[in-house]
Amino acid sequence: MVEAESEAQSIGGPAATLTSEVIEKIGPENRPEAATELLRAEAGDIQGTTVAMERAGAESVSAERVIMTNSGARTVEARSAQIDRSGILAVTSEKAVFYNSSAIAVAVEEARIVRSRVFMLKTGHAVIDGGTRIGIYAGPAGDLVRPLIDLRGAAAFGAGMGAILLLFGSLLRRMFRAR
Repeated sequence: MVEAESEAQSIGGPAATLTSEVIEKIGPENRPEAATELLRAEAGDIQGTTVAMERAGAESVSAERVIMTNSGARTVEARSAQIDRSGILAVTSEKAVFYNSSAIAVAVEEARIVRSRVFMLKTGHAVIDGGTRIGIYAGPAGDLVRPLIDLRGAAAFGAGMGAILLLFGSLLRRMFRAR
């Protein structure tokens, strides 16, 4: 990476953070492109065409392409997201790759998830490799997709809960009718 310009900005409070405009090689053809970089700092809202975060934190990240390494964010909105050893609360993206990361809510068109933990995943197409844990999965079923709650599990839970409520309701009616 070649540093082009650096400026201190006060984002989201009295503490100043340092974001850099850098030239980074992006894509399979490694063409140079301007990117906003956040290194070892915390920020409020970050916007840019390409945002690269390393050992940093942010409230909200919005960009065409987001690259996170050892970082954290509350929300990420991107066309393409590459998340490596990072944690995110909510992700909205067309394409996303998670490697050894954690996320609470993920809504993407295409996802590749390797050795990561995702609580809720909604996707049109997913490639999920071993060691991945998914709590709730909404998308096409595959061989490696083993969600915590699937269609059969949800139906069994609903039927069991309905039976318990029916029995409990009739028991309460009998108790209060006897008085």
